[in-house]
Amino acid sequence: MTTQPRRFHLQRTTDITGVSGTGRVADGILWPDNTVSIRWRGDRPSTVTWERLADAEHVHGHGGHTRIIWDDPAPAPAGDCEHCPDGHTPADSGSQLWGVWVGTDRDGDGQPTTIHVARSGGAHVAESDAEWIRARLNGPEDTRPVSTRPSLFPRLGRGA
Repeated sequence: MTTQPRRFHLQRTTDITGVSGTGRVADGILWPDNTVSIRWRGDRPSTVTWERLADAEHVHGHGGHTRIIWDDPAPAPAGDCEHCPDGHTPADSGSQLWGVWVGTDRDGDGQPTTIHVARSGGAHVAESDAEWIRARLNGPEDTRPVSTRPSLFPRLGRGA
């Protein structure tokens, strides 16, 4: 069971009843107790609650003509992060976007020497986040010669 609500919407390709239309026809929330609230759009909006998402999908899916599109990412499996009730949000998704700014440290010519990367809203990060960022900036380590790999200690070199 998740501890946070998760948003979704219903996307309809064919309106077999002629009532709701096509496109984004409803917005929904999967609640932590696995019940579902759906708010219908259109000229006659209404809200319905279901005990399970499968029940709502069975009634409103119209044989695959209406799909559930998740607006929030799936929570990571519980246990991946001891500080997160639902696990740690993957580095490439989540509601806490990444912020980047130039640090105040300067070299002898007055040029910045650091870039800071952090989750917005004060969310914590994990070593897996740092690995994800390193891979995007530098590419996979095993494809680069040792001499071009960044080092935290440039004067000491790396892996000779």
